[in-house]
Amino acid sequence: MDRLFVILAANMIGVPKTIIVVSLGIMDLVMFNPAITQKKGPYETEEGCLSLTGTRKVTRYQEIKVEFQDMKFKKQKKTFKDSPAEIIQHEVDHLEGVLI
Repeated sequence: MDRLFVILAANMIGVPKTIIVVSLGIMDLVMFNPAITQKKGPYETEEGCLSLTGTRKVTRYQEIKVEFQDMKFKKQKKTFKDSPAEIIQHEVDHLEGVLI
């Protein structure tokens, strides 16, 4: 069964904080102050967004490394690949004021 990935950037709902929540199906991962520190494997794709109608072409990366603080504000580093990586890149763009 495919896993469902749902992510929301805080500023999309009017909260001026740099927080994203990644729902990985069985657990939620909260990232405070996420920063993408490494990108590998660029590719072109089309994405949709709740903030826009239709889809847009965008360059994403197959694998990313993200530094963030967890719920206890402990510094974490994680690597994400494929769909989770793409979605995290989309939400980090939102935090930086970028729409696709």
